[in-house]
Amino acid sequence: MMMNKIHTSHSKKELCEIINIFELNIVEYLKLNKQQLCKQLLYQLSVIDQIKPDNDYYFVKDKKELMDYLTNPDCSKVLTVKQKDEVMELAKYIIMYSKNGFYLSHSPFLDWDEMIVKAKQISQYGDIPSVRRAIELLNKDPKLNEKIEVMMSSRCKKQLERKKRQKQKYYGGLQVKEGKFTVYFD
Repeated sequence: MMMNKIHTSHSKKELCEIINIFELNIVEYLKLNKQQLCKQLLYQLSVIDQIKPDNDYYFVKDKKELMDYLTNPDCSKVLTVKQKDEVMELAKYIIMYSKNGFYLSHSPFLDWDEMIVKAKQISQYGDIPSVRRAIELLNKDPKLNEKIEVMMSSRCKKQLERKKRQKQKYYGGLQVKEGKFTVYFD
C-alpha cells in the first residue's frame, strides 16, 4: 500500500518524532526540511513491511494505522490560525496581569469575572505552552478561590513527562529545586 502525500498539518517536529519513535531508517533526518522529510518518510514506509507498535504517544499498532494517521489532518491541531492567535493574545494578557502584581488596572481586562471566564475558555488549549504558563501564573493569584485546571492531550502530557525525565538524566541524578533563592557572600 503506497500513500502519496503526508497531510500538511503535521509539523516537521512531529514527523521527526514519528521517525524516532517508530525507529524508521532515515539518515540525518533533523537536517532535512519538511518537504524532504515527507519524501524520505513516504519512501521509508513504502519499503518496510512492519513498524514497531506504539502505545504511548500515537497509539498506532501497525503500518496501515500510521499511514492513515499521516494522510489525515492532525487532530491535535483543532484551532485555525486566527483562533490560535486569539488564544495566544488572551494568554499574553493573563501573563501580563499576573506579572504586574495581579492588578486589573495593569491589564486590558475590564473586570475580574471577564478575565476568569476568558482564562477558563483558553484553559482547554493546554497543548499550547503559553496557555499552560498563563494559567499556572494565574493560579498563583491569592484572590482566586478555585484553581483553573489546564486541559492537555494525553500525548502532550507524555511529552512533558518524557522531557522532565530527560532533564533529570542530563543532570545526572542531581536534584534541581525551582524557585527564588538568596545567596549571601561575605
